[in-house]
Amino acid sequence: MVQDKRGLLAKIFIALMIFSALVGVWSIAFMISWPKEKTDVWKPEFRLVANCANKETCGFAYKDLADAKAQGLYTSLTPAEPAGDVQEEHNWLKWKIENGIFEVKASSWHFQTTIRYTVENEVPILLDYQDVDVTRSFFYGIAAALFSMLGIYLRKLRG
Repeated sequence: MVQDKRGLLAKIFIALMIFSALVGVWSIAFMISWPKEKTDVWKPEFRLVANCANKETCGFAYKDLADAKAQGLYTSLTPAEPAGDVQEEHNWLKWKIENGIFEVKASSWHFQTTIRYTVENEVPILLDYQDVDVTRSFFYGIAAALFSMLGIYLRKLRG
């Protein structure tokens, strides 16, 4: 059997690098597998894309949609481009339209909300949404990485 001749700091460094990689992998896995909610009930903070009065694509919260239309801030709920993104004040808004279904993702450092909806007669109809709490998925990733490290090192101790 080959004996590990690395120093204690080198072993700790390697363990921390493996742990960091596991936290990243587990966090992304939790974000991808976060459940989708199938409902037609809009939350007021959901962001929609629209074709603004200045002919650029912009986003509005669902609760502000009626006021924005009354003030003439947007002309249509269908953007000029079938896909794209725009940086807003507190988050990024990314969208794509396929077969009449809008998929809009609003994301920041601490959340990621993806909604899927259609537009009929300038009225958005919600199909489903995925509201990922990035902070929570990161904490779940830390816990899963700790269990993974425990398993790796217990197996290593068994020989």
